Amino acid sequence: MNTNTRKRTVMTGPSGIALAALVVLVMVGAAACKSERSAAPKVKRELSLSLLKPVFGEARDARSGLADFSESDEGIILSYHLYLPDRTDADREIARELAPMVRRLYGRFDSVDRASFEVSLPDMSSPDGWKPYVSFVLTRKIVKESGWSELLDTDLLKVAVDVKKTD
Repeated sequence: MNTNTRKRTVMTGPSGIALAALVVLVMVGAAACKSERSAAPKVKRELSLSLLKPVFGEARDARSGLADFSESDEGIILSYHLYLPDRTDADREIARELAPMVRRLYGRFDSVDRASFEVSLPDMSSPDGWKPYVSFVLTRKIVKESGWSELLDTDLLKVAVDVKKTD
């Protein structure tokens, strides 16, 4: 006869059910944490002036390009110097110059949904040689709705929002 037998106690009633529920919750929580750790982390591509210069070019002397860049809660802010000595057709020239760059911006950077542009033109009476001409906003939605078409090339300032001319 074996004297080392153990007596099993089975928990029944409300305390047994509560304990079983607690064990299940702990197991489910551990599994969820494990699957979350094994998933590849999503990396947001940080924007910088050096990443944007290949899209817009770099403003230098008599060359159009990106002069400055910053970020806000609403989106990115791009300061663009357009070397355009003759302002007679400035709006059309801005569209012609920036439309392909806007397409590249939204094509390369998925994290950009809203871009504010501040376009300056040459002005020898200004201390830095540039005078703000127009500011406007283009969103990914606006660019998509235009169908990435020639509309941007000709009527960029008509499809943009918050257009403010300083002249």
